[in-house]
Amino acid sequence: MIIQSASSVQGASPARLVSNDAPVVVPEAAAPATPQPPTADQLKRAVESINKAMVQSNQSLEFSVDPNTKTPVVKVTDTETGRVISQYPSEQVLAIAQSIDEYLSQHQLQQGLLLKQKA
Repeated sequence: MIIQSASSVQGASPARLVSNDAPVVVPEAAAPATPQPPTADQLKRAVESINKAMVQSNQSLEFSVDPNTKTPVVKVTDTETGRVISQYPSEQVLAIAQSIDEYLSQHQLQQGLLLKQKA
């Protein structure tokens, strides 16, 4: 196997010659782009856009913290009926988290990395 440097071939990307001597172009490693946090103005415009869309669709967003699990909860509700259209995390997930917390405290077990690690 022969690896050919970019300086030996003018204007070409680095190539690798394999057993059949057919050149295989190997792309140069690009530096990963680090995401930049949005500016305050960008956030303000995004929130205004979301609020405008929500008003037009007769829906509202509700942010809260579940009192049992201390988990942030986001709900989308119908403004006319008050019915919850969507919720994250779901009631079932909150119930599972609460059950795990209760089990651990009842059995005097330490909350471990597997159960409490945040992404």
